[in-house]
Amino acid sequence: MDALVTGTGFVGANVAAKFIDEGKSVIALDQNPVKPDFLQRDDAKLSMVKGNVSELGSLEEIVKKERPKILVHTATYINPREVYNVFEVNVRGTSNALEIARKHDLRLVYLSSGAIYGQMEGNRDIEEDESFGPLYPPREHDNTSGVGYAMSKRLGEQWVGMYRDLYGLEVTALRLAWVYGRGIADYRLNSGVSLFLRKAIVGESMHLPYGGDTFCDFVHVFDVADAVFNAATRPIPKNLAFNITYEKGYLMKEVASSVKSLIPTADIELGPGMWPSKGVPIPRGGISFPSARHTSIARAKRELGYAPSYDLVKGMNEYLTWMKKNWDLCSPQAYPFPA
Repeated sequence: MDALVTGTGFVGANVAAKFIDEGKSVIALDQNPVKPDFLQRDDAKLSMVKGNVSELGSLEEIVKKERPKILVHTATYINPREVYNVFEVNVRGTSNALEIARKHDLRLVYLSSGAIYGQMEGNRDIEEDESFGPLYPPREHDNTSGVGYAMSKRLGEQWVGMYRDLYGLEVTALRLAWVYGRGIADYRLNSGVSLFLRKAIVGESMHLPYGGDTFCDFVHVFDVADAVFNAATRPIPKNLAFNITYEKGYLMKEVASSVKSLIPTADIELGPGMWPSKGVPIPRGGISFPSARHTSIARAKRELGYAPSYDLVKGMNEYLTWMKKNWDLCSPQAYPFPA
């Protein structure tokens, strides 16, 4: 096999599809491997196996058997209220992936998160070398449960950097913004995008007196998959960490407008200001991103050849098409709307 992808969730499945589309063979590892529709292909280039990144022996056994050249570590635990499991998967699992990559001389791509920046003041674009802000206590518009997740990504990336410095490991860390696109069935996983689209599809209105000025850095999953592939196959870049997002961020009132451009009957209205962290049907999410700052992608463009092509309308249109095709997975019957 050419590549081992840990995690067959939303991002991992799209990364696996990208590698296969580029002619690479992939073994995809997950505790509960499930093929989404876009991986339902009769393709000898894809093998899915059951495994746990938190178990070093299990991971090494697969590597010894399949002999991949690349390890893409996408596996992550995203329930920020279960901090023990967050640590086991996001920190211990990352340590295991690094040790396997070191022992077997694998190229490693680690999927980090923009959540590691914490609470950053100001409004200019965030560069990768900028000092991180505090993770705790969060501001009133951040979800308090996101601290463990953000901390796990900081710890993971520091461990990645240590392996790079100590052992010369060929490793790249990609700090992803809010990822959306095909494969997300649960509307709670990517802020308001999924919920707005679902409400519009079924003809339900949504009027909130706040939230329109909430800023989010969105990136479509196809752009993420392109960045991962470049990081895995191009000459190793000079720097370790790279921001991966679109050319600009969006206010949530722009998200609502984009939904209306795709579904003219949509009745989504957001008032001014930020939304608070409690009692909100479209929570900011379980992780604490900088509240009003875009993450710069200048370094990723320069060193990885990263060229995002999905603005919000194009990206949401792709997601909408997939959502309708998989409505049994995405409908309010599968994931009831919040009261």
